[in-house]
Amino acid sequence: MNPYPSVRPQQGMVLVVCLIMLLLLTLSGLAAMQGSTMQEKMAGNSRDSEQAFLAAEAALRGGEAFMASASGATATFDTAGTAGLYDVATSGVTTDWQSASTNWRNSASLTGVAATPKYLVEKLPEVINKGLSLEADLPLNTMIIYRITASAVGQTTTSRAVLQSTFRR
Repeated sequence: MNPYPSVRPQQGMVLVVCLIMLLLLTLSGLAAMQGSTMQEKMAGNSRDSEQAFLAAEAALRGGEAFMASASGATATFDTAGTAGLYDVATSGVTTDWQSASTNWRNSASLTGVAATPKYLVEKLPEVINKGLSLEADLPLNTMIIYRITASAVGQTTTSRAVLQSTFRR
């Protein structure tokens, strides 16, 4: 005689429910791994972009230091951009920094970047210095403005930063 007459024989439903729960946990674990991998890639790209920006800023400061030095004061600018020094005042055409034929000046080499940062200097047309007083018997004071463009890449060549500043002499 059966002491538990109301209990039915087991048919494996607990096993099926456990397998479904295990499948759901596996899928959520895979989704979490994909998310963390994506975040790691984004952090790496952000770091690479930041390195490119900092390298371009260092090149820009190097170009400004060149223009402030004595060699920058006596530098020869021409329309061909020899040694990265362009005379836009004569040609009237701005330099295309994206062109492969553009001449650049190398900045100081940095560690942690894929290529040496570079810059170019454009001599713009003279402008009247309006900040000074005008006297009737003296000529107008003019000043020359230079546009400095710097370009650099990060740890890889896929990230690139281009910065510009103006320098008055």
